[in-house]
Amino acid sequence: MSMATRYSPRLLSLLVASVLSAGALGETTDVGAQKMGLSDYRYFVIYPHLEKALAAQKKRDEATALQEFEHIHGQAPDNVPLTLYLAEAYRTFGHNDKASRVLSEQLKKHPGDARLARALDAIPVKPESVTTIEQLRAQQRRCDAAPSARCRSEVGQNALRLGELESALKQLEDGAFAASSQGLALQNGILQRAIYLKQWAMADTLFARLQRQNALTDEQRQQWFEVLLAGRLDSRLDALRAQGAFNDAPSRLAYADALARRGDTPALQAWLAQSPPAFTAPEQEKSWLYLLSRYSADPEKALARFTAKFPENRRYVAGETLPAALKARNYAAAQRILDELPGNTLLDERLAVSVAQRNSAESVRLARQIYAAHPRDSARLETLSYQLTQMGQPRAAADLLLKGYPFPGRRATAQTLMQRLAGLLQSHPEWATPAQVVRLSQPLPDAEQRMFQARLPGNNASCERTGQILGDLSPAYDATTWRSLGDCYRESLPGMALYAYQQARQRQPDAYNSRTVAYQAYQVQDYATALNVWKTLRIADMSNQDVMAAADTAQAANDTDALARWLDEARVRGMDNSENYWWLHARRYGPAQWASALADYNRALEYAPTVRAYMSRAALYRQRGETAKAVSDYQNALRLDPNNAAVQAALEKAHAMLPDDPALIRQLAFVNQRLDDIPKAQRYARLVVDDLNNEAQAARLNAAQRQERFDFRRLHEDMGRRWTFSLDSTVGLRSGAVSSTNNNVGGSSPGQSYRSYGQLEAEYRIGRNVLVDGDLLSAYSRVFAGSGDSGVVLPVKNPMLGAGVRWKPLRDYVFFLALEQQIPLDRGRGESDTMLRASASFLNSGKYSDEWHPNGAGWFANNLYLDAAQYLRQNNQAWTADYRASWHQKVAHGQTLEPYAHVQVNGYRDEQTRGAQLGGVGVRWNIWTGESRYNAWPHKVSLGLEYQRTFHTVNQSAGERNNAFVTLGVRW
Repeated sequence: MSMATRYSPRLLSLLVASVLSAGALGETTDVGAQKMGLSDYRYFVIYPHLEKALAAQKKRDEATALQEFEHIHGQAPDNVPLTLYLAEAYRTFGHNDKASRVLSEQLKKHPGDARLARALDAIPVKPESVTTIEQLRAQQRRCDAAPSARCRSEVGQNALRLGELESALKQLEDGAFAASSQGLALQNGILQRAIYLKQWAMADTLFARLQRQNALTDEQRQQWFEVLLAGRLDSRLDALRAQGAFNDAPSRLAYADALARRGDTPALQAWLAQSPPAFTAPEQEKSWLYLLSRYSADPEKALARFTAKFPENRRYVAGETLPAALKARNYAAAQRILDELPGNTLLDERLAVSVAQRNSAESVRLARQIYAAHPRDSARLETLSYQLTQMGQPRAAADLLLKGYPFPGRRATAQTLMQRLAGLLQSHPEWATPAQVVRLSQPLPDAEQRMFQARLPGNNASCERTGQILGDLSPAYDATTWRSLGDCYRESLPGMALYAYQQARQRQPDAYNSRTVAYQAYQVQDYATALNVWKTLRIADMSNQDVMAAADTAQAANDTDALARWLDEARVRGMDNSENYWWLHARRYGPAQWASALADYNRALEYAPTVRAYMSRAALYRQRGETAKAVSDYQNALRLDPNNAAVQAALEKAHAMLPDDPALIRQLAFVNQRLDDIPKAQRYARLVVDDLNNEAQAARLNAAQRQERFDFRRLHEDMGRRWTFSLDSTVGLRSGAVSSTNNNVGGSSPGQSYRSYGQLEAEYRIGRNVLVDGDLLSAYSRVFAGSGDSGVVLPVKNPMLGAGVRWKPLRDYVFFLALEQQIPLDRGRGESDTMLRASASFLNSGKYSDEWHPNGAGWFANNLYLDAAQYLRQNNQAWTADYRASWHQKVAHGQTLEPYAHVQVNGYRDEQTRGAQLGGVGVRWNIWTGESRYNAWPHKVSLGLEYQRTFHTVNQSAGERNNAFVTLGVRW
């Protein structure tokens, strides 16, 4: 033998070691000849193929990887590690059947090899479809021929599903399978099905099997007991009790309850006649006492014989026997029962016995003891004070009432106690100490008690005390209380008096309270409120003074119809002989009836020369262009009241004689809007609105006037707006949903759509005409997020902060340019970028806008929305076009229900151009809020539900293209 031949194995090993350490085997550091179970020579031959196979498998080169692994396996077909490599490669490329076959063949050569068994078990096996008994029998025969835990489990589960419980139970005859986790799972399934089918005997057998296997849990033990009760397996239950099971107090109580529900009274009586169980809680013992009192042949004797373990149950036994003695008026027997208990128990019963026995001293002692134990129980205090008063102990009753004051609890009880205390103190004021007197005059914390407190002697005769006690104006006060407050405030705080009278009228809307409100409202110049109240009264309930007061109110409120009605009534009553009547009569006429109005003013001045008559007639002369006569009347008014500022101002205007031109006022409003003179624009807008409102009172506005009034109110609101807050969110209702709300534009990841998307924005208007004539410049900041690729419901993933400026360069078109810096708020997710954005909205104006329409029952709206963005850092572009058509159906004032449909095209470009097309139908509930006299709705909330169909996209599977979304929009 040569030297080379002698050392060739060693050289071969060194060569293999050098190959293993060369780095090409970096991914198979656990591979070696010894671990593979191969000789050095065989490993040397196989290793290059193994290295090539592993590299191909990593690169997903299926053909090369499988070819190499199959070649290796052919070189050593009995080698377990190489078989595992081949099986794993088969599984990697989706050939589970081949992997299962090669593992099964190798397992026959190496029975019991844990590695092969684990690998084989890890391969998902498509369960055999078994839908008939015949198929089940066939599966059973195949399993009996080649039994395994898997086939036993499948046969058992299929039998369980087909209702063949006996067939399922037969699988447990295989001892090894029955002891396995699969066997225990099958056994539990059979058990639960048997319980569901009410096969109580089989369930009992299975529970017994679990007990023998030491696998019975506490929960199953309880379920076993419930099965025995439900199946009425009393003999079986007796046998288990004899073995020491189900003898605890809860089980014995449950069995008694079951007998009661069955209506088996003899059995239950026999059960209760046995020695009671060892109770561990008072509730258990009390339940046994309840059964004795309810089902025993002689409950009274049964309770008397029972020795309660817990003190509260001893009181219960006494409480069950004592009422019978009291009902029979056997007070001696009742006293004996009470004497057997501690002296601080059953105090109410002891008091009843002492009252019945006319033991006054004992009654007073017990009453004080009961009150000390229940100081906040007003109902008990009412009983105690009444009993003491009836027994001739009023001083003791007063002492308890003064201790209990103030009285909590029900209003009726507190009122009774207050009245009782007032009566006692009125007769004996010395019973109250000075400190108690001060306490009685301090406001109580409870509103209902303060009402009664204010009516106590001494408190009800002083407005100062009334205001002190009732000054919080609680809505819980009744009509009488509010009326007393109004009477106290009428001179010092007339506005508060009106409020108090209104509250009284709300609680008691009779003629007296209504009349009080009307007079007080007129006094504080709230003519609309006064007029509405006068209209609710019947003419028959109104005095002459009321009629003229109502006419004055109608004139002040500019309601000519109501004024005419009440003046007609005054004429019928013969009250048409005063300046007031004819001045009011003149106010009925419009400008076209100036002659009639002039005649009435003349008659009014004949009865009495007044400032208002001269001023009114002067205004009429001024309208007629008779300046001299107007000036003369203004001068006469000024002589009557030289210090009247209104007369002086009117005289100056008469000299100037500059008529008001409504068209000019409207033009001035628009001019100042364009000039961005906010105070002046709003002032002229208010004048226009007031002018239209005056027309509305003279005659109903037509549709054009209503629209004009709304437009000027919108102008008034828009000019005063600086801040705008908005919230927009879309939530997909299924995990596969892909939202189009972000339109691939403006988000942190352009071109990505998520299940849910949300954005919160705050915008501040810098001003108009800032850069060019007619533009609008704003600064804004927003936070937006999506659901990411996590599939979560709420848009809380990858939050971003965006801040920038938004420019509207054109006055008459909705077109915006924006520059925005975006910053990720979640470290490590997303990147900062700068976005240039252009967006426009067309067709959504005038009668087709989504703005509220004051006329009609609804309106048609549509909108073509265009949006495009350039991301500077990523050098990406995104754009969208969306057309929507909808119908706004008014459902309430300021609310519409809006069914709509829209189509949308999205686009995105980075290295290549991609796009998506979709359509959707939905419905939104729109709510406008915040309307005032001069401002149109400043706020809007929209809540909607949309069904969406994606026609083409690059990031959705075909099964995920039908989706539904909840949408929320808020503009504030």
